[in-house]
Amino acid sequence: MLSLLRRLESRAARKLQAGVDVSSFQGLPTTWRKEAGNISWAAVKLTELEPDGTRYVNPDAAADWKWLETGHKGRLAYLFGHPSVSAADTVSFFVTELRKLGLTRADGVVLDLEVTDGRTAAEVDTWGATVMADLVKRLQRRPVLYTFLSFVQEGNCSRLGRYPLWIADPSSPAGKPRVPKPWSTWAIHQYDITGPIDRDVANYPSLKAMTDALGKPKEPDVHDLGGSIVSAVTSIRWDDGVLVVAGLGKDGFVQAARWDSGTWGPWRNVSLGKAKGAPGLVAWGNGDGHLYYTNESDHVVELYTADSGRTWT
Repeated sequence: MLSLLRRLESRAARKLQAGVDVSSFQGLPTTWRKEAGNISWAAVKLTELEPDGTRYVNPDAAADWKWLETGHKGRLAYLFGHPSVSAADTVSFFVTELRKLGLTRADGVVLDLEVTDGRTAAEVDTWGATVMADLVKRLQRRPVLYTFLSFVQEGNCSRLGRYPLWIADPSSPAGKPRVPKPWSTWAIHQYDITGPIDRDVANYPSLKAMTDALGKPKEPDVHDLGGSIVSAVTSIRWDDGVLVVAGLGKDGFVQAARWDSGTWGPWRNVSLGKAKGAPGLVAWGNGDGHLYYTNESDHVVELYTADSGRTWT
């Protein structure tokens, strides 16, 4: 029985992607790559717009970024955030420098949020939400939030639970971090900060799964989606790239098709009964949404999804 448990634990461990996070403290890749060991990805500090106006760029970032590309490893670029400075300026500075390095569809981005700069928890939370939304808009991918337990527990990240969590929890074993609310799961765990390089594991079964989740989502193919829609169509899209298109079908029911993981699913009847006219769609959060339509009694019906349109109730 003990042998079986060990094999199961070993298989579970192989599903985590080993990585490190580096800044100028670690120096050039020739300095830190041996210490890093067999990693599949790394996060590189890029910028820090400081409260005194200093525009810091990690002098080793370009070399780190290039080495990761050459080694076919996953890349995350991160900015260190200061809530006392302009959110818009913080993002613009980061995006400008990141584009100089070169940004591919597979690359992820991170906000390192761990200081308040004397701001209230509500102010820090609002600043973080503004930065994350701007990163989505500018780079068309879901940014990761790096932070630590007590910082979250103090209310500084209350509106950020829709984004993947990179949690610093060195008191917990690798791959078993404590997950603070508003999150229910984690994306990356920083489990060791005692040595010359910080060590992390990412909660994905493969590097491809990680880059698919954190990079820029693949866009839907432009082609005939089929179906038998007789009304105008409406659509919604979540930050992770999932897309739902809906309309009134020939049979009188609201029908919807869903784009996920690079493919379109079939058209399905989703309304509770027959409907009149075109439906309406609203999306928010991490997979939440509403679908509205008028039924045969001229009543407006509201359906809800919590799984990005897989199911409507």
